[in-house]
Amino acid sequence: VSMLDAMAAKGKVDKVTEATEFAKFHEWCDGMRMEKETSIAEAAEQMEQLEADINKANADAAVLAEEIEELEAAVAKAEEELAAATAVREKELADYTSQHKDLSESISACARAIDTLKARSEDVPQSLMQVKNRPAVDAYARAVISSFLAVSTEAGAPEANAYEFQSAGIVAMLKKLKDKFMTELRALETDEMKLKHNYEMLKQSLEDQMEADTKDKAETTTTKAECTETKATAEGELASATKDLANGNSVLHTTSTDCMTSASDHEMSVKGTAEELKALAMTSRFHRLLLVSWPMA
Repeated sequence: VSMLDAMAAKGKVDKVTEATEFAKFHEWCDGMRMEKETSIAEAAEQMEQLEADINKANADAAVLAEEIEELEAAVAKAEEELAAATAVREKELADYTSQHKDLSESISACARAIDTLKARSEDVPQSLMQVKNRPAVDAYARAVISSFLAVSTEAGAPEANAYEFQSAGIVAMLKKLKDKFMTELRALETDEMKLKHNYEMLKQSLEDQMEADTKDKAETTTTKAECTETKATAEGELASATKDLANGNSVLHTTSTDCMTSASDHEMSVKGTAEELKALAMTSRFHRLLLVSWPMA
């Protein structure tokens, strides 16, 4: 009976110890399950945010790429416009230089011819021919000069009065030509100033535009590179989060399985212990009854 009592006492102690250990294990299971479920939820939320970040980075990069193309096109167009304007300006300047030279030389030729005529120099024919051959001189003036030279040559050296009379008309015409050329020269110079100013204003505007667009392109390219870097970082973090989620699910599944198995084993153990203690109690009671019934046995 003492042995049975000792076995029952030990069984009860073992039962309490097992219950205590199982309670601790059950608490660990609950804590582990809660921890993994929390980490899984956080990983899923992180993955959702990372996917949103990647999509946004892709969209931003696409928009920035279009902006870069537009800026490049704008710069190319401005360069073409400047090249075309420069070509026109070079032609304008060449035309101006040629016309300015012609008018200036025509004015000088008229002035020399007037002085030669007034001086009744032998160089009159030569000076008049220089005027006649100027491109700026019109056909009527050329005809008048040719007529004067023809009459002068046929008549020989004219008398003073006759020379004065014949040359007076030529001098007057030359003065008018000179004044006309000077007026045209001033108008030409004024037009040249306007054309030059317009070109310089256009050139400055186009260069400012190209400078601004080039700066914007550089900034946009930097921003696009940052988007690409952000995307790459997010993709790396997404891969890591995906791995963590898979590991978390695996650990949760393993833990849940182990805990369920341990709970089932514990339940069977408790049941077995209870049956064992019950059997010991019945046996101990039976022996006690025997001792009461046959005390001398």
